[in-house]
Amino acid sequence: MFIIGFLPNTSRSGYSFNSVKFINLSSNFSKLLKWKGLRHIRFHDLRHSCASLLLANDVPMKQIQEWLGHSDISTTANIYSHLDYKSKLTSANIMDNVLALPETETFGWRT
Repeated sequence: MFIIGFLPNTSRSGYSFNSVKFINLSSNFSKLLKWKGLRHIRFHDLRHSCASLLLANDVPMKQIQEWLGHSDISTTANIYSHLDYKSKLTSANIMDNVLALPETETFGWRT
């Protein structure tokens, strides 16, 4: 990933592609974290954090796929589906309700 900084010059627009300054953020990420007093993580971990936060906030998997730039939704689903805790909890609650036995007192049974 690159951050592009445009430096002023004398061209009509005030900016020129000849004066573009490229800073490779991913290779300097550790230095940035250290400078800001933050614990070390890999730059790529931010991508996973982003996807996890989107998923936790009910953003549809298709939109996360597009945000991350995966060409196929199965890539996104295979990597992040294990994080969909809310969906698993909802499914478990539905199964609990569907398979729940009636109260025994209803039928006059004693336990």
